[in-house]
Amino acid sequence: MRRKFGAVLVGSLTLALAATACQSNTGGPGPGPTNVAGGSFITVNDAKGPAPEVPGAVKGGTVTAIGSTDFDDRDPQANYRGDGILVYGQLIFRALTGYYEDIAADGKITLKLMGDLATSTGTTTDGCKTWSYTLRDGIKFQDGSAITSKDIAYGVSRSFDGALATGPQYVQKYLAGSDDYASFYKGPFAAPGTTSPGIETPDDKTLIFKLGAAHCDFPMAVALPTTIPVPKAKDTGPETYQNAMVASGPYQIESWTHGEKMTLVRNTNWDPASDPLRHSYPDKWVFDWSGTDPAIVSKRFVDDAPADQAAIQWENVPSEALPDVLNNPAAKARAVEGDTVFNIYLQINTQRVTDVDVRRALNYAYNKKAHLQVIGGEFAGKVSTTITAPTVPGYKKYDAYPAPDTGDVDKAKALLAGKTVPPLKYCFRPGTPVREQVAAATKENLERAGFQIVMTPTDATTHNTLVGRKSFQMGCDLLTYGWGQDFPSNSTVVGVLMKGGASIQAEGNVNVSLFDNAGVNAEIDRLASEPDVAKAAEGYMALDEKIMKEFAPLIPIYYDHSFSLAGSKIGGLYLSGTWGSPSLQNVWVKS
Repeated sequence: MRRKFGAVLVGSLTLALAATACQSNTGGPGPGPTNVAGGSFITVNDAKGPAPEVPGAVKGGTVTAIGSTDFDDRDPQANYRGDGILVYGQLIFRALTGYYEDIAADGKITLKLMGDLATSTGTTTDGCKTWSYTLRDGIKFQDGSAITSKDIAYGVSRSFDGALATGPQYVQKYLAGSDDYASFYKGPFAAPGTTSPGIETPDDKTLIFKLGAAHCDFPMAVALPTTIPVPKAKDTGPETYQNAMVASGPYQIESWTHGEKMTLVRNTNWDPASDPLRHSYPDKWVFDWSGTDPAIVSKRFVDDAPADQAAIQWENVPSEALPDVLNNPAAKARAVEGDTVFNIYLQINTQRVTDVDVRRALNYAYNKKAHLQVIGGEFAGKVSTTITAPTVPGYKKYDAYPAPDTGDVDKAKALLAGKTVPPLKYCFRPGTPVREQVAAATKENLERAGFQIVMTPTDATTHNTLVGRKSFQMGCDLLTYGWGQDFPSNSTVVGVLMKGGASIQAEGNVNVSLFDNAGVNAEIDRLASEPDVAKAAEGYMALDEKIMKEFAPLIPIYYDHSFSLAGSKIGGLYLSGTWGSPSLQNVWVKS
């Protein structure tokens, strides 16, 4: 999944598959935000609502999340940014399955995959090729109408449309049995009255998926926004449904001025007895993206004025504001800090920068320390050397281009000796002082090795949509990009970022380097069908190293770390190990 620009708050999970049937929730240790690291991943197949109460939590109040970047893709099936998935999934919409993060008294998370709209995570009797689901009782849209299997089937079907290609693509590819899902089915807008092949709805409570090949990770894939139900009668089309989306979760959209502010109020037709995943403590949520400088926002949180006491900072504390936090014990106690699932890269367009030695020279030249210093140093992340982040199962440390954190200009120049390298277009997202400073540092640290860098700012409000468009990617040589696993498998990192062939599509393309190698593609396909999860994890990591050493399609910059603040009246806040943002699951307002 894509990373938002700014802070992403997440706990690191040690993943082990098990099964259990019990639920509890301590709400996290202490009265305020909790820093969570460690835990486990389990599957629960008989979870029932309501979600367990958070001790001490009360209803009422308004919570405000203060950031600078609105969600790029608002349509539920197009939503693929980590914080957007979290806000949609915890507050506004429900999917076929979902995650509940159970917090123990010691602060460790047990991540539980459960049925959400479905009663379980799914059943299969043919080795993961066919998956069946039964829907819960009492599930309704905000207008009071019952959610049926046909609404979910329609939601999945509309995800095939090219206008929604920025969203997750696992379910579409699994149904098609091919990366080229666009040739399999065009969606109900192109073919009115149709449902995707492979989906059956024998009655309003039953949903059956017949996949093109076996996929035992299907229950995790359907936790993504692809299976959010959409009432066909209310769908005005892939370009306009985002203006009148129909909620299925505990809150509904009261108003949304894109790029500025979104306000959520209670959905009175949400039944907590039908939902084992969500709470609804605050009366209202406000997401404020008015563009205030993160340094100014940080000062507000340090001061903890009454207007900000029930607020959550939706950005990292920038480097210039860190001393104010670290020298203020009361503010530091309200910090939410932890490593995230995200890895940040400078992607190199391999179809424009075709000389692998030039790409290797870029790796040696990059000053990762300078980049980190701009955004907060050790509080923003740790220098990375791999495509895979340490939170992904099977991660192994290696360094294909060993150099100081400041880079090795001499090695870069040696690789460039005798070559004529044209100016390189560096596409970056503008809009805040930190982004501009990162872009300037990138230009400076590459030009010292002899590269010519042409600064090419994108449109700040549509950046994530643009960077998924192949026609846009082909106009850039370099592009900063962040990615985190969609679920606990490297098939969702190396398996998508480095997969070429039909996976490189006109819209919604996440292989931003446009890297396409037949041998790598074949190995990714082989690993995707490997039944031994441990062997697959080891294989993906070996492939990661091979890709970096032989092809250098990107520059790993840093493994993301988060450090942000919350107001003194926020209770139940902790770090989400799933979507890479502060979890809103247990949040409540103290009186």
